[in-house]
Amino acid sequence: MTGFILGLSTTMAIIIFAEVFRKIDLKFFASLNLAVIPFIYIGFSIDPHSLALTIPSASMFLFFAYWGYKGSHMFTVVGLVLHGLWDVLFPHVSSVAPHGYDIFCITIDVLLALYFYLKLNPKINLKTKNR
Repeated sequence: MTGFILGLSTTMAIIIFAEVFRKIDLKFFASLNLAVIPFIYIGFSIDPHSLALTIPSASMFLFFAYWGYKGSHMFTVVGLVLHGLWDVLFPHVSSVAPHGYDIFCITIDVLLALYFYLKLNPKINLKTKNR
């Protein structure tokens, strides 16, 4: 439960930042979140086997972030959701991942994916602007 509450608090802080500083490029901010989050896992990968799995996966998410910024924001959204799946697997890869880290990260990934999907989807934004 602690991991969920911390993940929810962290997500709310990220969303509040984005809402307070509305002049930021939200597409870039979304991609930046996806680019940075996976590299935290490298710090929890101290053995060679763990690093051999973590570095390529972090690099893959970096490409999703790049494609999300340069192309469709959906790459960033899908990348965040896929990173949530990686969160489930990571405790089996790393022996030093903190207890509850998977729930903490899944919470952030899924909620940020939903937030960025809703904020960056032009069809949804048009509906909210007309009200």
